Amino acid sequence: MDQSIALTTVNHSLKGDALEYPVCSEWREYPEGSIFHLANILLVLGFMGGSGFYGLLYMFCFLTLGFFCYSISAWSDPCTNDSFSWTFVLFVICLAQVIHVLYRLRSVTFDKDFQDVYEYMFKKLGVSLIHFGKIVTCCEKDIHTIEKDHCFAMEGKTAIDKLSVLISGRIRVTVNGEFLHYIYPFQFLDSPEWDSLRPSEEGVFQVTLRADYRCRYVAWRRKKLYLLFAQHRYIAKIFALLVRNDIAEKLFSLNDKAFDSRGFRYDLRMSNYSTSTTPLNFSVTPVTAYPGSESNTTTCLDWEQAHHLLFHLANLSLALGFIIPTTIGLHMISLRVLLITGCSMFIAWATLYRCTLDVMVWNVVFLLVNFMHFIYLLYKRRPIKIDRELKSLFKRMFEPLHVREALFQRLTGQFCTIQTLKKGQVYAAENKTSVDERLSILLKGKMKVSYRGHFLHNIYTNSFIDSPEFRSTQMNRGEKFQVTITAEENCKLLCWSRERLTYFLESESFLNEVFRYLIGKDITNKLYSLNDPTLSDKAVKKMDRQPSLCSQLSMMQMRNSMASTSDTEDVLNQILRGGSAGSSVQKTLTKGSAAMKPIEEGLEDDVFESESPTTSKKVLKNSREDI
Repeated sequence: MDQSIALTTVNHSLKGDALEYPVCSEWREYPEGSIFHLANILLVLGFMGGSGFYGLLYMFCFLTLGFFCYSISAWSDPCTNDSFSWTFVLFVICLAQVIHVLYRLRSVTFDKDFQDVYEYMFKKLGVSLIHFGKIVTCCEKDIHTIEKDHCFAMEGKTAIDKLSVLISGRIRVTVNGEFLHYIYPFQFLDSPEWDSLRPSEEGVFQVTLRADYRCRYVAWRRKKLYLLFAQHRYIAKIFALLVRNDIAEKLFSLNDKAFDSRGFRYDLRMSNYSTSTTPLNFSVTPVTAYPGSESNTTTCLDWEQAHHLLFHLANLSLALGFIIPTTIGLHMISLRVLLITGCSMFIAWATLYRCTLDVMVWNVVFLLVNFMHFIYLLYKRRPIKIDRELKSLFKRMFEPLHVREALFQRLTGQFCTIQTLKKGQVYAAENKTSVDERLSILLKGKMKVSYRGHFLHNIYTNSFIDSPEFRSTQMNRGEKFQVTITAEENCKLLCWSRERLTYFLESESFLNEVFRYLIGKDITNKLYSLNDPTLSDKAVKKMDRQPSLCSQLSMMQMRNSMASTSDTEDVLNQILRGGSAGSSVQKTLTKGSAAMKPIEEGLEDDVFESESPTTSKKVLKNSREDI
């Protein structure tokens, strides 16, 4: 069978330079060499690469090798001036991209201690290596050591001037010589103290932190960390989430001491104490770049004439695609579009003017691979329609944590419902409603939480309704709500089946971590509102705030009172006697509270709110004297 394939003859009126590039009438008889086909195999592997650091590194490494082989093929047989020039230029561009990606990867890698911090605390929340690297620079990559039986902080003496995370060892927390709880690796050492002060305020520890073993920790200075928060809102959001979840974890560890007659733990709000959370630190280590490729040289004796304009336009399209910076948002889509354009021109050139079947076939393969990637990228960026009633919830709680619309739609579109409660209707009745049924977020309205008829706190829009029950209880144990939750206005709720939500989160590790930290932060916010009598409804609605100094002092005192179970019973008895939650502790602090206002969520944008240092120190002094 004849190896050449006849093509339909195209009749054109040939003029001028068109005579130099006659249209093919049949394919060339001899195929390209083995180096040519090796180069194309490497290019196919490269075009299959994806986005992200390692996807880009994979792509450009194979493309670099492919164009290097192409350069050898173009130089050796036959020698062509423009073919060799273009393939060598593309080789240099891809090699430069490999070096650039390696440099970016090097700038966000870190040593083992900081890598452990990243793995345990930040990676699960989807924090990128770039953001983590910025956090690491704040601590100057220093790891501090505490010897056994030495103190990290002493009660009433050590100033609150940093935020620290324990990397190894164990810390014992005591107050007045009585044991409170332990601090384990990858927990904040001083989160309650950190969250108790504004950037312009000063204070001292009210507990003693002593090392049970030789401990290592990383610490950030307050001012440097607040500067980082001012520059990067996303990092401020992540730290607020981590710190307040850490506070909730510490409170639950204290609450383990208090059980009712049935063996169930008391509702956390009944213990009426609260702590704060702390930010984390990280570090970076260099990574070695790949060595450059060595070039081969051959001698060229006879140059062919320049190729058709389509050949040069195709190579120009590839070069423009590879030059696009990998840091821009639409890098991959733009790259695929230009690669598709270049491959289409190569197909036309190989078919009409080069008359080479294998060049045309390989470029058809390139075109298909890049087209499939392009369709996939468009599909990922398709607009996701979120229900109008859920848009505020998504913008407020999930979007700042980089939860994508598609994942949020999966969360809310399959097994949750939107329910309504009229004013006065009960969401949960004390000792009657099971905690196994649901988890809900308030979308609209206001709800009141009470215990045996005594008001505890309000629940506002975009807050969890039953987060303390979800975190502290287990399903199928017959546990009931220990508080009554009533609608004070017409309310709209987003409700999940607790069992189905638990199963879904087990299959979505990222969303599971986001939920865990959001619930921990919500619990801490509820405890702040429980303990701060100075908050107006308008202030509490913003909720992502830090408490006033006086309220936080009272909460730290309540935490310290948890050194024995009997203290918890005392607080419960105070509630039953008709006082508001923790009123006996708060009464001594109301003098100073009037001079303070809570720190709103705006702190994450502008952490250096102007305030008189004299006023701050005066309030702190008065609060200590009252205590």
